[in-house]
Amino acid sequence: MQNYSRLRSFFVSDTVVRIIVLVFLAIVPMHSVYGASARYSVKGEVVDNAGVAEMYATIRIYLPSDSVKPAVLGTTDENGMINLTLPSAGEFRFTVAAVGKRAIEKLFSVDASNSVADLGRLVLEENVTELGEVNVVAQRPLVVREIDRLGYDVKADPEAETSTLREILRKVPLVSVDEEGNIKVKGSSDFKIYKNGRPNNSFTKNAKDIFAAIPASSIKKIEVITEPGAREDAEGVGAILNIVTDSDTAINGVVGTVNLYADNNSYIPNPSLWLSTQIDKVTMSVNGGYNRTPKGNDSKSWSNQYTDYRETGNRYESEAYSQYPQNSGWVGFESSWEPDTLNLFTVEANGWFWSPFDQQTESSVRMLGPAGADGTRPLLYGYNSTSRPVGTNRNIYFDGSASYQHSTGRKDETLTLSYRISTNSSKNDSETQYYDMIDCGFGYTGHRFDTKQDFIEQTVQADWSRPYGTKHKLDIGAKGVFRSNHAISSREYFGADMGSRDDFTHRTTIAAAYADYRLTLGKWNFRAGLRYEYSYLSAHFREQAENRPDFSSRLNDLVPNVAVSWNINDANSVKMGFSRNIRRPSIGFLDPSRSETPTSVSYGNPDLGSVVYNNLSFNYSLIKNKFNLDFNLSGTLVDNSLQNVRWIDDRERVVSTYANIGKMRSMNMSVYFQWSIDSKTRWMFNLWGGYTYIRQPVELDDAGRQMERSRARWAVNPWTRISRDLPWKLELSLSGYWWSGGLSDVYSYQDPSVPGYTISLVRKFLKDDRLTVRLNANRLFGPNRIHSNYHTYNPQYTTDSETVNRSGRYVGITFNFRFGSLKAQVKKTAASISNDDLDGQGRGGGGK
Repeated sequence: MQNYSRLRSFFVSDTVVRIIVLVFLAIVPMHSVYGASARYSVKGEVVDNAGVAEMYATIRIYLPSDSVKPAVLGTTDENGMINLTLPSAGEFRFTVAAVGKRAIEKLFSVDASNSVADLGRLVLEENVTELGEVNVVAQRPLVVREIDRLGYDVKADPEAETSTLREILRKVPLVSVDEEGNIKVKGSSDFKIYKNGRPNNSFTKNAKDIFAAIPASSIKKIEVITEPGAREDAEGVGAILNIVTDSDTAINGVVGTVNLYADNNSYIPNPSLWLSTQIDKVTMSVNGGYNRTPKGNDSKSWSNQYTDYRETGNRYESEAYSQYPQNSGWVGFESSWEPDTLNLFTVEANGWFWSPFDQQTESSVRMLGPAGADGTRPLLYGYNSTSRPVGTNRNIYFDGSASYQHSTGRKDETLTLSYRISTNSSKNDSETQYYDMIDCGFGYTGHRFDTKQDFIEQTVQADWSRPYGTKHKLDIGAKGVFRSNHAISSREYFGADMGSRDDFTHRTTIAAAYADYRLTLGKWNFRAGLRYEYSYLSAHFREQAENRPDFSSRLNDLVPNVAVSWNINDANSVKMGFSRNIRRPSIGFLDPSRSETPTSVSYGNPDLGSVVYNNLSFNYSLIKNKFNLDFNLSGTLVDNSLQNVRWIDDRERVVSTYANIGKMRSMNMSVYFQWSIDSKTRWMFNLWGGYTYIRQPVELDDAGRQMERSRARWAVNPWTRISRDLPWKLELSLSGYWWSGGLSDVYSYQDPSVPGYTISLVRKFLKDDRLTVRLNANRLFGPNRIHSNYHTYNPQYTTDSETVNRSGRYVGITFNFRFGSLKAQVKKTAASISNDDLDGQGRGGGGK
């Protein structure tokens, strides 16, 4: 306890925190002046035999004593220019190569009197020599552009031998990794991660921790799939990061990484672990982590709400304090067996849990009458309340899959059979007690709401992929999905003869088939795909407070997509596309159980149907040696969007439910660039902006009277980061961010937030940089409290609310240690199962 108190005092000391920042800021100018050393370099120009600049030609520079591992590896820039830094003075052997060209080799030297070697203009001739039956060994370029993706050749990068996968990702075009390990693709965190061309849920959910554990030496190639095919488009995927593992190597022992994070808000270290090994032809990998949010700034919030009723002139006021400490964790397992080169079996299992403890909410409520001539309002009624969980509340998720892949004798032709099971179980049992009650006429002194929801989904799928020559490729597949949602809800009201119990089951059966065709004609790429989905939905009420008949419905949906891209040259490309997505409501929206409090009534709608999204997109991409730019413009049209419906009943309670009645139009724009200012300084910037318009009928009362309402609003979210490599294996970075607020629904919108920033200092230790320590500080000199303000405008009332969290300022430290050596990864079949069509999955299960 004494050590704990000392640690707490250290973290909360503002003096110590400010000293840390001053040290950060002092490091850069100090080493910029004194840390510089003599630099040697080589320059030149590479063109083809027509005099046109040879962009991104691969350059390797060797020491005379080493003909295998290059001392310097790089590429020409967009103008074919060479400008590379050499490690020291001396003699070197230089080679430059490009696809379809004869390589050039030169010898040169640099010394103190001649620190820059100028190779002049180098002409790469076309490789037109007709060869007999010989073996040709070629040098591959680092960056390769394909029809729908960009590829980075990790095996050709010598730094991969001592780096993690997360560190190599910093070099991949269109990918950024911030100081905390958060990954973005094309400037967005809305992407999926595949391994060996198949969806990998554990990677997608936990990439920040897992990629810090995987050694880059086990990776063959990293691909950014910017235009996914028909199967992925139907699931709503905008971009894919595909990690291709090296299948030609063997395991050497066990490899693993241990990660530990703590900050001054929680004081509880959060650990994670990754391990991998191989036994004969079976490869296995396990990973997991744990997070505990104790009673501290991370788990506290305050809120205020004011509601004015138009018809009566009454005003509702409430103040509340909440604390929500919780436990959460995740675990994953993968294994593959490859009995021969044509067959591959894989299994995967992932789990996640969330559980609160000692949660409590204290609130004070007053209903006031209309203001008098002197501005004062009479008290109509008022009460205080306390709410807390009863028993054990939790949310548990499990996902498991098994796949078999068979490769035929034809190159790249595969047949894959897959099975997947996914479950989610949540329990929320809470009790509220009222006290200090004044003139309350609702007839009870508290209530207990107990809800248990169970979701299970089973999927079987078959996929076949076959190329036809070099220009055509066809993918076809079929899938069957079987879902069951079951919710049991009970409500008990203390001191009153009232209560209810609902037992509701909702089942969905889906049969789907898809076809995806791709065509390549020179610099033009075309893709067209179509998915057909048949859905059977049924609802069954075993017990229901208001007896409702069972019902069922049958739906038929066509989901097309088409895209075209033009690679103007090796640096510039333009793409346009159309796609359609489907979202089905989860049980949280469907469950008709009715929950009532003195101020609100809410229930779901079992008659909800699937929502259809129509999307248009345009993309321009510029990829240069030191500068990458990506611009996206997209629009979405929805004519049956799932919207919240609210009105005031005769007791001035807010009644809310859901319906497919909205028309939504949105336009989104994103600009992303990353710039390597010099060999040690990098700048990344991402700007997202969007405009949303929603129109829907709005309920006026319990009798069903309606009126048409609409609302529109802009939203902007910029983010930027600049980082600098310093001596002694240090890296200093500064990032900034801001959120302009946005539209929640046709009733509500959020105000802008206060700009934030993070300062981070990273240091590597031990042999091969096996230990990494990161110290980061957020809003160090800014406000500690984070304010979130919401405004609601309904024809019957207006509401202004504010929530305050005291976790804006923190100092955290992360330790990452990797051990062992690994040259193999768990394999995956070429196609797998990915379901992501549920809207609001897990709603009602709780969580922070």
